[in-house]
Amino acid sequence: MKKIGFFGGSFDPIHLGHLNLAIQLLEKKGLDQILFCPALLSPTKQDHPPHVSPEHRMNMLRLSLEDVPGCEPYEAELMRPPPSYTIDTIKRLQGNKIYLILAEDAAYGLDQWKDSEELLDLAPPLIGTRFGFDNEKLNGLPEKIKLKVQEGMCQISAMDISSTHVRERLKKRLYCGHLLQGKVLDYIHQNGLYSNNFKS
Repeated sequence: MKKIGFFGGSFDPIHLGHLNLAIQLLEKKGLDQILFCPALLSPTKQDHPPHVSPEHRMNMLRLSLEDVPGCEPYEAELMRPPPSYTIDTIKRLQGNKIYLILAEDAAYGLDQWKDSEELLDLAPPLIGTRFGFDNEKLNGLPEKIKLKVQEGMCQISAMDISSTHVRERLKKRLYCGHLLQGKVLDYIHQNGLYSNNFKS
């Protein structure tokens, strides 16, 4: 039975912070593979849908991961009507040992996810954290979820990068080579993404 990490998100665009989190958890937890799964539309972002099309986000993901061992794109959520619920995808992956890959900030909102307790039973979380958890935020979670989050904590050296920050820099035509892989940056420029006149 394989140990597989499931890493969901908008990936709008995928950046080096995403890769850093995935690779460190893959290595530290002895995972066989991590699946990067872009959401068609996250339930928590229905008022703020992704800035570029699913096709562009998947193309950037494929470019980003083509030379990264153990990391693969997974497009299951792009094939289903929105919104994209993680538990529906996790149920399709049963038969392997599945772990939910999360950045620390996402962990504090787990109680808002659909069927969150069942989800964490099916796919225990692995959460990359740099300095340990924020106890105030942690204590705001229901007890069962809080315990799962604590068990899943993994100390990593984090890169403080957000897709929002990347998009803002791209819109201003500022240098982004320290935030994105070169091939992803080339794709963004070639397709005019994240500028005022991008092609969808």
